[in-house]
Amino acid sequence: MENREKKNGYFNMLKGFFSNIWYLVAFVAVCTIVIISIVNWSVTVAVMAKLISILMPFIIGFFLAYLIYPLVRLIQKPLNRIKEGKWPRVKRYLSVLISYLIVLGAITIIVFFIFPQIKASAKELGKFLGKVYNYVTTHEEEVSRRLPLIDVPDIVAYVKENWSGHLMNYGSDIFPYVYRLSSSVVSLVYDIFFGLVISVYIVLDSKNLVKNLKRIIYAIAPAKKEEGVWKTLVQCNHIFNGFLFGKVIDSLIIGLLCLIAMTILRLPFALLLSVIVCITNLIPYFGPIFGAIPGVLIYLFMDPKLSLVFAIMILILQQFDGLYLGPKILGDLTGIKPLWVIFGITVGGAYFGVIGMFLGVPTVAVFMYLVDLFMEKKLQKKKLQLSDPK
Repeated sequence: MENREKKNGYFNMLKGFFSNIWYLVAFVAVCTIVIISIVNWSVTVAVMAKLISILMPFIIGFFLAYLIYPLVRLIQKPLNRIKEGKWPRVKRYLSVLISYLIVLGAITIIVFFIFPQIKASAKELGKFLGKVYNYVTTHEEEVSRRLPLIDVPDIVAYVKENWSGHLMNYGSDIFPYVYRLSSSVVSLVYDIFFGLVISVYIVLDSKNLVKNLKRIIYAIAPAKKEEGVWKTLVQCNHIFNGFLFGKVIDSLIIGLLCLIAMTILRLPFALLLSVIVCITNLIPYFGPIFGAIPGVLIYLFMDPKLSLVFAIMILILQQFDGLYLGPKILGDLTGIKPLWVIFGITVGGAYFGVIGMFLGVPTVAVFMYLVDLFMEKKLQKKKLQLSDPK
């Protein structure tokens, strides 16, 4: 009996030793891979870029599914009330079908109805800007007197040098550039199409995906904290996804209201400028300002009165969005102060451009929520309750 216990003890000791050895080998292997990746950074970047290009349809598919899933749930709620408990799978498939028909219908309207009108407006705008350029170049002194704060001669010289001169000098590069652009567009259309198909499967299989994710979280989370970790992740998803979906709906409404208002006021380039306002409104706080700048500048050359009318209209829309529509749709999903909103826009825009400005706010909101949760638990352990500063 004693010999058997000694053997079991030796066996457990050897098992623990080899287990630690394997952990050490894995750690050394990971460190080696990281060091090699850093030393051969150019190769690493090329490999990562290739991998991302291969996985792009799946990335787009996941993003589309993430955006469309709230619409599926919204449509499924009234369907579930019809003979509750019956045909759950049929109701699920029907809600997914209706959601994607809405999305595809919107894409069809944009491609076949809105794009041609935007193209026509852009052509008209191009002709108008050409007339403005010709007028400025022929009446340079008069324009300089009217606009003393703007260095008109330098602007004219810059435009001549960077557009006229370069276009003539590098005309031979136009065809390769057009070829590369066409290839990029074809590749993007391919990725979006297959991404849309992949997103359908992701949405249909969302329950199993969530179930498997929950199993992973419960498996790796610390003991007796699994439920808390899962609820935290659910809340983070609620903040991030709710903001994205809500902001898209909010921007579409603002863009439509802008189009209606500009049509009533008979302002030129209504559709083109409304699309710009709709897209820039996705950026919190500063979006309406960015969207107003092109219209104000265009109308300033046409008629200063139109510029003033457009600026006042955008200001009214911004106030309506900030005081009523935004809070009504978004509620208090982010729950962060304007300072942190500006921080998220600035940092996100600096690293990832316009997309970073859009995603920076919900990312900061999730981060602030996690920090607040962490600090609250630490204060509870110390049994401290801080009062607001006077």
